[in-house]
Amino acid sequence: MWTLRDFHISQNSYIWISIVQYILLMLNSSCNCGNDSLFLAIMLHVCGQIELLKIDFSKFGVTSKNLNKDFSMLISRHCYLMNNAELLIEVISVVLLVQILISCLLICFIGFQLILGIKFHDMVMITKTSTVLITLLLQLFFYSFVGDYLKCQTEEIAFSIYSCNWQNFSMKLKRNILFVIMRSQTPIQLLAGRYIIINIETYMSILKSSLSYLSVLRVMVDG
Repeated sequence: MWTLRDFHISQNSYIWISIVQYILLMLNSSCNCGNDSLFLAIMLHVCGQIELLKIDFSKFGVTSKNLNKDFSMLISRHCYLMNNAELLIEVISVVLLVQILISCLLICFIGFQLILGIKFHDMVMITKTSTVLITLLLQLFFYSFVGDYLKCQTEEIAFSIYSCNWQNFSMKLKRNILFVIMRSQTPIQLLAGRYIIINIETYMSILKSSLSYLSVLRVMVDG
């Protein structure tokens, strides 16, 4: 492995280059963490608002004086949250696809380096690769968790509105409630590239595929 010392540069230049590399590394890490944290925070906020909407749906008709007006407000809120969630998914879709593909490749390569480090008892390589591997897996897990959480929240709206006192409502209002339940049967899901659904199941599939490739690489190394 090549290092800066192999280029026979002066000690002062080596120190300054190392400082610049360290600053750029910290800046890059902060930007990546900031981007991920911003999206996850916004998506969790939307999920929290959906949770509050579910509570309002379950209590609908208990203290309402004007059922039609209150129901219209709930439907408007429902549409607003669904549109925001779909907009967020559309914005992050392509970026998330690239992120998933790069993360899968890095998990395989870093895992291969970890196997080499274990084989040659290189504690420095083992520490570095383990840290990077855990970071990549956590990053994928956070996106998968948010995607799964969003799907569950949008699906559970149907159960919330069904638990209200709908038996005493007018026939028109019952039909409107039925439309809300039908809308909840197609939940909003986090998509990568508008094709790959990101949830816990996808996360487990990525882990299985990565471990399969690592097993093949390990056999090649041992052989």
